[in-house]
Order: sequence, then structure tokens, then C-alpha cells
Amino acid sequence: MSRFRAPCTIFLISVILFSSMACARTASPTPLPTFTSTTVSIAQSKTTPVNATASSALVVTATRSPTSRPSATATITLTPTPYPIPTGRSECSEKKFKSASLNQDMPFYLYLPRGYFDQTQRRYPVIYLLSGLGGRDSEWKDYQLCSVMDQFILDGKIPPLIIAMPSGNDNPAGGIGSFWFNHAPPPLSDGKKWGDYVWKDLVSYIDANYRTLPRRASRAIGGLSAGGQGALTDALTHPELFAAVGAHSPSFRRADGSVAYFGDEQFYNQYDPIWLVKNTSTARQLTIWIDVGDRDDQWGDSIREYHALLDALKIPHAWNLFFGYHDPPYWQTHVPDYLLWYASKLAGQ
Repeated sequence: MSRFRAPCTIFLISVILFSSMACARTASPTPLPTFTSTTVSIAQSKTTPVNATASSALVVTATRSPTSRPSATATITLTPTPYPIPTGRSECSEKKFKSASLNQDMPFYLYLPRGYFDQTQRRYPVIYLLSGLGGRDSEWKDYQLCSVMDQFILDGKIPPLIIAMPSGNDNPAGGIGSFWFNHAPPPLSDGKKWGDYVWKDLVSYIDANYRTLPRRASRAIGGLSAGGQGALTDALTHPELFAAVGAHSPSFRRADGSVAYFGDEQFYNQYDPIWLVKNTSTARQLTIWIDVGDRDDQWGDSIREYHALLDALKIPHAWNLFFGYHDPPYWQTHVPDYLLWYASKLAGQ
């Protein structure tokens, strides 16, 4: 039996040592890390409507002790929306009215915001948005303007507004339409009063038939491409009607003989946004926005020159050079930017 005594002794010693080490680990725990409070800010995209809760700060506090599993509590503090959310439906539909200046019925799209049909005593600011060359009254609607407006109002980002989107074309078959100013008279051109049709006929009709705030502080005009040029013309010639103007990739055509509607230089000066800025003070009465795509090789140079002219004359304006071209994807991408800017410049009730 003596030959088994050494292995048994070794086995007993091993058991005793293993037990001692286990006890030592239990008696002297290694300190675990302590978590501190963390604040996570969620940035919103300028061009994507999001729910108002996305802007809330998410504060996460986690604690850990040697005798318990990690625990975490999260507190979400909601930031109140700046504008109350109205009830009811919105409407975005095509309508018609009789233009005295053009002596014919003209279609236009009209956006009426949530609450318009329920809050029957409330009045609203109005934005007039002009389309590009071709004059489709559905162009802005096709860029999802109405759905963006609905979402912004639901999110409390902007107050309810009315938006009128007129047609710049009197030809049901389509084709090239107007340039949003009174065309040169015969024999130079057709003499049609496209400018009067917007600033006089349409504005008067909207104020008479819908619950607007009929004052310049609550009225803006804007447009894209040819509509941007036309919006500048209407605002610079009628600052008593419009407080703000947005020119989105405006096409600065001149009276160079390429388009008969512009007539000669002497005629077109009265409508030319470049001449009007140089020779009148009306631009200083307006809040102005200009934007262009950095890859716009069609009108980009002339738009930058106009921006430089305003700078040289010390005329305040918002200048935005975005990524993009002179095309529908560019304008649709920035519809949210445009709407946020217009809404911030118009007086409500």
C-alpha cells in the first residue's frame, strides 16, 4: 500500500490549493466599470420631414454594481412643437378662375392646409409658386410639395399655409408657355399680360375666395427656372404685394432677340430683375432667397453673377449653392428647404 501513498498525497494537496484559489476569487472581486450619463443628440436632415420626437434628447443612464446585473434606464424628454397641430383634412386640387388680363379661364393647383375646413374663422398666409418653362400648374405638386406640407404641419415644423400654383400656359396642348411677365406688344410679340394675370388677377381671386391674410407681410412669391425669373420680376415690380421672394435656379434671359416675348431692351427693362436691382430700390423692401445647383451649367453662371451683383450693391439676400443640376430631381430634393424658408418669413395671425 505504500506505493499508493504519494499519489494520494499529491491529489489531496491539489484539491486544497484549488479550493483556496476559488475562495480568494470570491472574497476579493475585481471592481467593474461604472457607467456615466450619456446624452445622444439626433440631428435632423434639412430635407427630410421627420416626426417631431426625433429631435428630442435621449438621455441614457446605466449603473453596474458587483452584486447585480447591469441595469439601464432611459428618459426621453419631448420638445414641444413650436406650432399646434390642427385637426381635419388638407386638400390639394386643381381649380379654375377667369383671368381678366388674359380674357380666359386659367387652371391652378391650390393647397389648403389641415384645419382649413374645420377652423372656419382662421385666416392664412399665402405662397404663390410659379413653374418652369412650359408652365404646368402641376409641376410643384408633382415634386411632392403637398405631401411635404402635410408632414411639416403634422410635425409642428411650420404653421398652416395656403399655396397657389398657377399655370403659365394658355395652350391646352402644352408647349412653351409664358415667361410670367407682360409680353411685348405687337408687332414684336403677342402682348399677353402674363404678369398682370398673376399679381393682379390671381392674387385678387385667392384673397376674395379663400380665407387669406390679405396683406404683403403674409404673402410670398417664388418660382423655379423661368418661374424664378418671373417671381423676381413680380416681387420687384410689386413690393406692395409681396414681402418675400424665392428664386430657385432662376433663368436670367435677356432681351437679346432670342425670345420675341421679351421685345427690345427698352421694353424689357421694366421687367428685368437685373435692371430693376440696379436702377430701383424695391429689392431693399423684399426678403430674398436665391439658390442654384453647383453643377447647373445652363444658368449657373448668370445666377452667380446676380448673387455677386446683390452683394456689390449690399442688398441682403439668402444665397444657397447646393449640389445638383438644373433639373427636376434638384428642385424636388429642396422643396422642404424652400417651404421652411417661406414659412419663416411670413406673418401669421
